[in-house]
Amino acid sequence: MAGGNKNIKPEDGKQFSKEYQPKEKWTEEIALQLGNDLIEWLKAKDEDGEDKGNMFYKEFLIVEKDLHPNKISQLSDKFSSFRELIEKAKKIQEIKLVKYGVGDRLNATMTKFTLTNNHGWTEQSKNISEIKTTIRQPIVFIKK
Repeated sequence: MAGGNKNIKPEDGKQFSKEYQPKEKWTEEIALQLGNDLIEWLKAKDEDGEDKGNMFYKEFLIVEKDLHPNKISQLSDKFSSFRELIEKAKKIQEIKLVKYGVGDRLNATMTKFTLTNNHGWTEQSKNISEIKTTIRQPIVFIKK
């Protein structure tokens, strides 16, 4: 089979042009199916009804589905419906990290690290001198 722009023979097929374009591989329907499969994977339970522990949405997309990381961004930019499913997946991941971190099923330091770096969490501390309080006095009516 010949290759390159001018080396395409009629029996090799058509050369791409403005008039001839291949079918789009990633339609909104296919992207939505991927997003729904992701949500289903995150929510998966085992035979006993226990959470399978699938929590990292990128594990599904990159490892399980073998997608390039840029493809996730491209699909999110192209289809707002897919972007909404990715946002939902991120929220599920965040909730599971908190749930399992508080339940002592995960390493607390790594949970804190992941929440800080992937979900925008910050540690806050306040000095007593910074806290402003308002003291309200009750209104007392005196009868004469």
